[in-house]
Amino acid sequence: MNHSNPFRRRVFWQAICLVATFHAALALADDQERILSFGVLNQQSPARTAQRWNPILKYLSDATGLRFQLKMGPTVRETDAMMGRGEFDLVFTNHNFAKEYDGLYKVIARWSGKPIYGAIAVPADSPVKTIKDLAGKRVAFPSREAFAAYAVPMVALRAAKVKVEEVLAGNQEGALAQLRARQVDAVAVNSRYLTQYAAQNTMPYREVFSSEGYAELPVIAHPRLPRAEVEAIQRALLAMKTDPKAAEALEASGAAALDPATERDYDNARAIYRRMVE
Repeated sequence: MNHSNPFRRRVFWQAICLVATFHAALALADDQERILSFGVLNQQSPARTAQRWNPILKYLSDATGLRFQLKMGPTVRETDAMMGRGEFDLVFTNHNFAKEYDGLYKVIARWSGKPIYGAIAVPADSPVKTIKDLAGKRVAFPSREAFAAYAVPMVALRAAKVKVEEVLAGNQEGALAQLRARQVDAVAVNSRYLTQYAAQNTMPYREVFSSEGYAELPVIAHPRLPRAEVEAIQRALLAMKTDPKAAEALEASGAAALDPATERDYDNARAIYRRMVE
């Protein structure tokens, strides 16, 4: 092409600028449309999960300029499978420490609070006094994929050589509701949900088993996320404890805040998962 003509040179460079502007606009549009998927473990009903997490995701969006969408599968197993396939950019779960998922995501923060423990509870007036008394009894579990509410108590039951009739309720709330309705003899559950549910539903209970403590569930990030984005999300999560703007989100979610966490905080969780497959 001959660019010696001033008019032609001007038209040529105008065309180049138009193309560059067009591509820049497309890139900006793509960036604006980009939504990060935030997976959440099926511990509660979808409605309660949305009530708890959407205020936090809105805060994160305001704090980082990124966009987030809450996602979960219809069952714990499907949510775990989605995580295994890398369908989430971030996830709130501890099932990533199971052998088949370990290392796929990286810990960036954890739910605040005391360590959680796995518990087996019975009605306060139950004749069951010890874990040995559960032999042959109906015990509600959220699912076989649960950590504190299945893997932890199941390791204890196996160690005691106690076999029970497993009743799978779908999530923690469902398992606790089975106990409250006296449809099962006992419930295996995450300690945090046990105390919350019992208080909210005036359910007297006794624990016949409680485990050692495990770090609260973490927020984990997929390694495909740019480092700058992960660091921005991490800063925003950890800032919620002191940021007045986060108070409303935390109150709506029923959460205290989020704390720093490392991979090593979950070594005892990894050990339980490995004992389950021995």
